[in-house]
Amino acid sequence: MKLPNWFKRKPGPAPAPARVEPVAPTKDRRRMPRFSVQSPEDLQALAEKLFTPYQPPKGVRGDGQAGLAMDSGLSAYMGANYNIVSNFIADGLNFKGYADLAAMMLRAEFRKPVETIAKEATREWIKFRSNDTDEDEDDEEIADKIRELEKEFLRLRVRDVVRRQITHGLGYGLGHIWIGIKGRPLTSPYQNTPLRISANGMAKGTLDRLVNIDPIWTNPNTYNADNPLKENYYRPDNWWVQGVLVHHTRLLTAVPYEVPDILKPAFNFGGLSLTQQLEAYVHNFLRTRQSVSDMASNFATKVLKTDMTGNMQADSCMSYGDIDADSVTGRVAAMNVWQSNNGTFVIDKESEDFDIKTAPLSGLGELQAQSQEFMAGIPGIPLVKLFGIQPQGLNASSEGEIRVFYDEIAAFQEANVGPTVRAIFNLAQINLWGEIDERLDFEFIHLWQLSEKEAAEVEKIKTDTDAVNVQAGVVAPEEARKRQAADPQSIYRNVSLAGPPPEPPDPETDGAGLEELLRRGEESEDG
Repeated sequence: MKLPNWFKRKPGPAPAPARVEPVAPTKDRRRMPRFSVQSPEDLQALAEKLFTPYQPPKGVRGDGQAGLAMDSGLSAYMGANYNIVSNFIADGLNFKGYADLAAMMLRAEFRKPVETIAKEATREWIKFRSNDTDEDEDDEEIADKIRELEKEFLRLRVRDVVRRQITHGLGYGLGHIWIGIKGRPLTSPYQNTPLRISANGMAKGTLDRLVNIDPIWTNPNTYNADNPLKENYYRPDNWWVQGVLVHHTRLLTAVPYEVPDILKPAFNFGGLSLTQQLEAYVHNFLRTRQSVSDMASNFATKVLKTDMTGNMQADSCMSYGDIDADSVTGRVAAMNVWQSNNGTFVIDKESEDFDIKTAPLSGLGELQAQSQEFMAGIPGIPLVKLFGIQPQGLNASSEGEIRVFYDEIAAFQEANVGPTVRAIFNLAQINLWGEIDERLDFEFIHLWQLSEKEAAEVEKIKTDTDAVNVQAGVVAPEEARKRQAADPQSIYRNVSLAGPPPEPPDPETDGAGLEELLRRGEESEDG
């Protein structure tokens, strides 16, 4: 039998295991790119990458055709100007490509401003009119031609085609309308010949259709980058359209927001899209909206005050002072399950307490509304038009903002829609009659319209002015009638005012004129 060693020191308690604190995963936050160019060669490569001409998808250009070559000296110039290169990318001004722009158009915050401008620019549309008001005998002929033009525009779906071109121009920076001519095969030898919109360049009855071409399927073939004095300087002579070479005269192109010449090759000879201009503001709004939603969802935090080292330790397997994480987690889970108004949560009155900490929510609505206003400020669309939000406050009204917006749309129509409609207007005339009638013209109908009451008041003021001028001998009655006939806002614009004016009513035969007729009508109703 082995005797125990009474003098041997008993081993002390085992040291507590080292605590390993959990590490929260870091979020992948996108930061603005930082440039660290260490050598001129790296800077040169970066410049060539940023300003290289746009390369279309495979099949857009003809078989065996390489992409556009970079202009000589462009990469060297950019490589020598580091600030231009770095700021270009840091501000998000580089061309994103049609694939990214198409994906951005799927989000309502990007698509709504584009479609609002496109719809407003074609909502009231145009009206045809005559420039010649002297030859009264030709009024019927001109009226017949205007009716034929209206039917031709309906056949070609001009309004819808122009609206889609504006949508492409604002959404992608470039909009194309192809002019389809009857009898012309869809091959490069035929489509690459110039189309002259004149009586000598196009035969009567040959205009077939107008087709919108998505810019992703187009790419310029050749352009002049040598002499700014030439007409085609940085203007493509012809375009590849999915493998078919098309002359630029057969494409009606719209670029609402042009870029400088030096950047046109990188943007596929288009412009800066409205979606790309809105990108920073939309992302700020989405982040603000999500933050406001998170704050509203988690504005209250429940706090359970308990004895962490006493009541929730497990003596059997834990050293003194350590916390049983499972026990704490279970306690919190029970509190979450019973937190409804119909449930009851039981706590120890001696060692536990329960509290709710809330965060103030005042001001969150103003922050979200302000981010919305920034999105509406870039395209210049009133909030009531873009989001349906009415202004708040005493005597608040959006009438002034809408009037300014309509003026902006009118300027947009003249700058970007007018050239396309003018070309189609001439094409339709040649297709109908084989010539362009110089007496005919068109104009855009302004979106700001008077109400019937306001129009009647304006018409009465004009009539009183004419009566005073006729009595004073300033104008003759025939001249006043001619003004009335030429006034597009007149209520008599559809009435033929040719010939001499009628004689005034005779008081002896007609009583007191119109007043007498009205009096007789009232007497007959009373009888």
